[in-house]
Amino acid sequence: MLVLDAEAVRSRAPLPAMIDCLRAAFRRQTVAHPRQIVDLPGGRSLLVMPAFDAQGAGAVKLATVSPGNAAKGLPTVQAAIVAFSENGTPIALIDGATVTQLRTAAASALASQYLSREDSAHLVVIGTGALAPYMAAAHCTVRPITRVSVCGRRKERAVAAVNAIRSLVSSQVEVSVAESVEGAVAAADIVTCATTSKTPVLLGRWLKRGVFVDLVGSFKPSTREADDDVVLRSRIFVDTFEGALAEAGDLLDPLERGVLSRERIEGELADLVSGRVTGRANPDESIVFKSVGTAIEDLAAVQLIVGNTAA
Repeated sequence: MLVLDAEAVRSRAPLPAMIDCLRAAFRRQTVAHPRQIVDLPGGRSLLVMPAFDAQGAGAVKLATVSPGNAAKGLPTVQAAIVAFSENGTPIALIDGATVTQLRTAAASALASQYLSREDSAHLVVIGTGALAPYMAAAHCTVRPITRVSVCGRRKERAVAAVNAIRSLVSSQVEVSVAESVEGAVAAADIVTCATTSKTPVLLGRWLKRGVFVDLVGSFKPSTREADDDVVLRSRIFVDTFEGALAEAGDLLDPLERGVLSRERIEGELADLVSGRVTGRANPDESIVFKSVGTAIEDLAAVQLIVGNTAA
């Protein structure tokens, strides 16, 4: 069995290739089985995510999410993926955390190509975990970003995120710690949130017209990164209806309270890449993309990685 660590995954799956492979996967409308979330002691979660293609080849990811790990110097998300041949034979064991970081960032960048302004230059990253640098790199891949502002609760972690982002983006991009979240967001063209917060870290009153808001951190009904005003003032798209309408607290909470109507959620990634729905229509509209992750992305990423023999 092929064993691929984080370095091997990164070498086999550069972000431009990952974005392209996800676009192809959503155009094929690959079907993933429902994700199982198991609550563990200490506020942790286990995610089981299987997906198989029409020929029977597939991948199953086991991921743990441990919000308390940051204080211990450990990654919040840790995972392993087993890839299977069409005959059901395990053919590879892959570092799932790195795959998750790359495919999550690539999915947001894919959405950005349809939903953000083409001239977007200022990116704000809220969150300083392992995913944050990849979110910045992915957005810089598809838009002419010249400035990245990083927001975090702890200065040392924000500085570390800045240094990690600098290693992944062009030297022409200015990367710095934001003096305040509100001030940074007010000037942002794109805001990406990658936190495990249970309460909103992004308020709608901070947003300027025409902003693209990318929400990737919340994956439970009990967690939220954005307040009601963020979604009420924006057009809304999701990675998949199935996942978002079952897990995305940023949408489920206002939906359950009757603040938001289901009709306001206009489409999913498959709709955007196939042209069934229209993305950004004018430069002044605010747009939200909410993702919770899907095994469709994992399978596409694994097939890119295992099929790439460059490393």
